[in-house]
Amino acid sequence: MSTVDLIYEKAKSLPGKLQSEALGFVEYLGRRRAAKAETAEWQRLLRNTQTLSAAQRVTDDDIAAYRSSQ
Repeated sequence: MSTVDLIYEKAKSLPGKLQSEALGFVEYLGRRRAAKAETAEWQRLLRNTQTLSAAQRVTDDDIAAYRSSQ
């Protein structure tokens, strides 16, 4: 029996108010998972932005100096 089936069977035996509470918990878990994914995406964007900012500070003189050292 799958986990989903087990949850369903156990929830079926609960009174209506507890079923509603269980549903609320499952919805909370979904929101928490979505929030973690959103946080990870924002962190990735922040890292990319910081990398871009560092790259924007490179001047033509920096590039010329690098090329002359090669």
